[in-house]
Amino acid sequence: MDAETSVLLVDDDPALLELLGAALERQGFRVTLAAAPRDALRLMETIAFDAIVTDVVFDGFADGTLVLKAGRELMADAVVVLITAFPALDAAVAAIKGGAIDYLQKPVHPESLGATIRRALRERRFLVEGERLHFAELVDILSEMVANSIERVDPYTAGHGERTREYCRLLAVECALERRTTERLELAAIAHDYGKIYLDDLSFLTKEGPLSAEEYRQVQAHPALGAEKLGSHAHLREVCHYVAEHHEKWDGSGYPRRRAGEEISLPGRILGVVEVFDSLSTRRSYKEAWELERTLGFFRAQRGRAFDPEVLDLFVAQLERHGEEWMARPQRDLEAAGLA
Repeated sequence: MDAETSVLLVDDDPALLELLGAALERQGFRVTLAAAPRDALRLMETIAFDAIVTDVVFDGFADGTLVLKAGRELMADAVVVLITAFPALDAAVAAIKGGAIDYLQKPVHPESLGATIRRALRERRFLVEGERLHFAELVDILSEMVANSIERVDPYTAGHGERTREYCRLLAVECALERRTTERLELAAIAHDYGKIYLDDLSFLTKEGPLSAEEYRQVQAHPALGAEKLGSHAHLREVCHYVAEHHEKWDGSGYPRRRAGEEISLPGRILGVVEVFDSLSTRRSYKEAWELERTLGFFRAQRGRAFDPEVLDLFVAQLERHGEEWMARPQRDLEAAGLA
């Protein structure tokens, strides 16, 4: 892949520009250097690049965002990576919303930059060009997309997607789902919160205390946003459908479309139960992790209301066998991520 991959590298530090450029060329990329945004814009008007890597701040101004904007307008299929010595959470979120695939802090290790470009190109080939991939490759791509978006904004969600995936797979067996449907459910479990990165205000993720009515209204957009931003690839059609449904409720009181009963797909109903369980068992800025008995009591009270009774009964039976172990997993994952 790299021998045919052209990279535009933009930075006003001559030494860094030469160093990163030479390192990327040793990795097999074809590299073009630009020392200023205006030079990069001229190059993009005449040369098509597969990837654009640009600094953000030039002479005290965030002109790197102009390179990002031009890249999106002139060559929509190119991947854009921003690098900066002045990272900020809101800037990282804005970069991703603006079309950047990643946002790296200086000093940038050349091997890490090369790996980021290769990862981004792999995502592009799948999501844009429709490359056919095996299930394991799809798992890797969606896991990386989530890890480099929502989990960077809200580190306390570390492991949430993978745990949800595992519990969904176990519950799918109990519900006798066929293999292909189970695989699509697993992918939806990994990516179900992806839409949160595209909300207008992400401060609620780390807010102390409950959401206001307006904040709750805004967060209700994330299932539909996630389904939209994951794209229209044929491999993801069912995945997006399940992502859009994961906050619907059996009694029709959920969101975003207020579907009820069997209007919600069986995988969507499974994901809805499992996602709530893992959220309850995870400590967040606005709550402590629940204990198992409280969680079981909540589920029993919501049987036939929020949750499909048959699906819930199967999941509660699993909790009665594995509940204590599963309730402890979020804290272990936070400790492993250095967040406990």
